[in-house]
Amino acid sequence: MSALRELQTDFAAAVFGAGLADAALLAHCAGDPARAAQGIAAYQRSVLANLAAAVQATYPLIENIVGREFLATASRRYAQAIPSLSGDLNAYGDHFADFLAGDAASEHLPYLPDVARLEWLIQQVYGTADAPSQDLSRLATTPPQAWGELRFLLDPAHAVLASRRPVVRISEVNQPAYVGDFAVDFGQAEIALIHRRPTGIAVERLSVGEHALLLALHQDETLAVAVDKAVAAETAFDLQAALQRFIGNGLLRLAY
Repeated sequence: MSALRELQTDFAAAVFGAGLADAALLAHCAGDPARAAQGIAAYQRSVLANLAAAVQATYPLIENIVGREFLATASRRYAQAIPSLSGDLNAYGDHFADFLAGDAASEHLPYLPDVARLEWLIQQVYGTADAPSQDLSRLATTPPQAWGELRFLLDPAHAVLASRRPVVRISEVNQPAYVGDFAVDFGQAEIALIHRRPTGIAVERLSVGEHALLLALHQDETLAVAVDKAVAAETAFDLQAALQRFIGNGLLRLAY
């Protein structure tokens, strides 16, 4: 290993490790080693505080659930365990859900990792570029017998999260302005649709049939094939209601 690489490795270990800078690193610092150690410790505090703050800003729903102190402590542990690989702090925190899944302090909240995955997807959807506007008049002129051959694109400003936890319900009851019944069935699996609309980000439930339909259309299947897959997943699947919902909210777009 080159001298520069060793120096960089030692410095990173001092910043992200739990201990003080070692003698080998301090030997590269000019002046009093004790003062150099103080400077490195101050830099460590600043770096970890900035990274932890970025995580906290990304996961307000998690904060509403566990409290500011719990999230601040978890964010600092995350910052020590997973250094940033980008100069953009908005890109930091993408592994926070996996971190929570293996974090002993969070094991009594088994739904928390999927809530974090939901929040990360919300952030990604929010920053997605707008799709070009489209003319849906072709739908009105397409005869019903030809609809099965239509293909659809999905609005890029969306994401889907299939969870073994009731992530949509958890998100709903932990919104600051929520009023109503706070009961949550933590044994209920849910599929969440995250979709950016003119009014903001919407988080909604998908049925298994709706999920199968959207997945098939995303894979460039015809509407007829997508419907077959939706019905196979959900016998009582309502195609008319699904199309009204997804075309009406702008999620489905004509491919060609």
